[in-house]
Amino acid sequence: MKRILCTLALLLCSAASAHARSVQAATAQPGFQIVESVPEATIYGQPGVPRTQAVWLQMIHGAQHRIDIAAFYIAEKPNGPLRPVLDALAARARAGVKVRILIDQTFLKDSTPSLDRLRKVPGIQVRVLPVNKLTGGVLHAKYMVIDGRSVFVGSQNWDWRALTQIHEIGARIVDPRFAQTFDAVFDFDWRLAADPDLPKATRRAMRPPTFAPATEQDPVLLHTAQGETVTAFPAFSPPALVPHWVSTEQPALVRMIERAQHVFRLQVMTLSAIRHYGPRGWWPAIDNALRDAAARGVQVRIIVADWALREPMQSYLKSLAALPGITVKFSRLPLSPQGFIPFARVEHAKYAVADDRSVYIGTGNWEWSYFNNTVDASVFVHGSSPARTLAAIFDRDWNGPYVTTLQPGTNYKPPRIR
Repeated sequence: MKRILCTLALLLCSAASAHARSVQAATAQPGFQIVESVPEATIYGQPGVPRTQAVWLQMIHGAQHRIDIAAFYIAEKPNGPLRPVLDALAARARAGVKVRILIDQTFLKDSTPSLDRLRKVPGIQVRVLPVNKLTGGVLHAKYMVIDGRSVFVGSQNWDWRALTQIHEIGARIVDPRFAQTFDAVFDFDWRLAADPDLPKATRRAMRPPTFAPATEQDPVLLHTAQGETVTAFPAFSPPALVPHWVSTEQPALVRMIERAQHVFRLQVMTLSAIRHYGPRGWWPAIDNALRDAAARGVQVRIIVADWALREPMQSYLKSLAALPGITVKFSRLPLSPQGFIPFARVEHAKYAVADDRSVYIGTGNWEWSYFNNTVDASVFVHGSSPARTLAAIFDRDWNGPYVTTLQPGTNYKPPRIR
């Protein structure tokens, strides 16, 4: 009888444990989630997609040990939407969380007021990465890693305008191996900021990893809020400033475009095969892939910002628009109710959707420098629910009131930016 009772007790405990795990899984944070910044007084805002400030605050408030941030610059204003985020960072640091901020050197003066305030908080470290001296580029990445467990990556700069005045797309990924991979890249650049010796860093980049990194060849499995299991991997630029064993962005993007069969959607602020930064010349990699996709019958739909209308980029975009199968539109957002805001009211998102199955969300524009001498990062995901969500965001813009179809025979005036 005792043996029977013990067996029953074990079965009940096992059932209770399984039920607890199923409840926890049902209530846990999705492994992959798209995040959107919505300019005020616009039609944007996909239902069910969370907003950037809320996601950042949730991630920061939940940090227990470490927060690592790579940022192009930091720009806040009194009582602006970025202030609660920076206050939350300071509060977690005072509570014992280690905060490391890696910032670009080129726009350091714009970040100085915010950094001076953050540097005064015990537990916050700031380093400046001189990418311009190392490769001729900038630290353009925008990502955050929490406790080696979750990552935010996307087009959103640490700028108050990126929260309420600019259209942005990012992603939150919850997975230890994915986060470890991001942290390994962060650590590589963090050390390089302290000792900007590129030959030494190149030798360090050849060292094998101490864990199984998430790569294009070995992606992670993630669960979406829709209950779908998807695969994902991070990718980074430039090859010279990352460990050699991580996936790099340009080859992964080319392969994504090459695999498209029906529709390829791309929204990016600027797009050009003409090199504006670095060595002058032509950048064929992405350009060839887009033209080849159209030639084999894929509908290529491209939305750029009106900031892309400057020459020679406007002429380049017209060369794409002249091809059968490629349609290019530019977006011009209406003024804010507050009036003109410098460096705002723009499509700043950088994402792509291939058919109904694959997505890319990144931090760089689609020009040579962003993949070859500038620090950027991205996430590639294979799964139908992320593709449906991003396609819906794209189509809202594609069919909305802010876009104009680019006509090769028409000249367009660039907007005022500052």
